[in-house]
Amino acid sequence: MGRPGGGGWPGGGGGGGRRGGQRRSEEPHVDGKKILQRISNETGGRFFEVTKKETLGDIYTSIAEEVRAQYSLAYMPDKDSSPTGYHRVQLQVKRKDLTVETRAGYYAGKED
Repeated sequence: MGRPGGGGWPGGGGGGGRRGGQRRSEEPHVDGKKILQRISNETGGRFFEVTKKETLGDIYTSIAEEVRAQYSLAYMPDKDSSPTGYHRVQLQVKRKDLTVETRAGYYAGKED
């Protein structure tokens, strides 16, 4: 026979004394939106959220316009002069009408 509370699903599933879909109080709450925002921020990316005011089409249009107007810069530190570990990146431009988007830094390691 099935478990009391019905369905054999975690959390009771339906029927019985508990409503299906409720989390148990000891289960941790994970905020996926905040995690994705943090990942995009730390990697130099962007986070977009589809809403009634900003549709998926609006977001695609915004990304396409941004990609057409961007430049890509690369930096390769000298092997001998760059110690291992984390290095912060700071990039500034003189023109006030430009926006700089970069990741916060990078990790340098010794090559064997």
